[in-house]
Amino acid sequence: MAIDWSRIRFTEHMTEAAAVVAECHVVLDFGAEARVAYEIKVYESLKGGAGADERYFALGTNRNEPEGFRPLGSGASPEDALERCLADAGVFHRRRVKQAAD
Repeated sequence: MAIDWSRIRFTEHMTEAAAVVAECHVVLDFGAEARVAYEIKVYESLKGGAGADERYFALGTNRNEPEGFRPLGSGASPEDALERCLADAGVFHRRRVKQAAD
């Protein structure tokens, strides 16, 4: 059942709110020693500072290292936010692989 978020009243004490609109699992594989699995959730901002061009954001959690690097991306659509999140994760892990090789 879908919730009509326009009917929910967020008070001034609730400074930010977001709803999960999608989630997926992604594995990045940069070789045997550099494989990482992310659980990524895409959110729609319901209240807060996000404007129309940044209404969605995606946040990844490393399944093996939940307190580690968490890629983040935002965009005007859920797909844009997810693509930016994946790009953020890819850049981070490519740098780690490169630094490990140096």
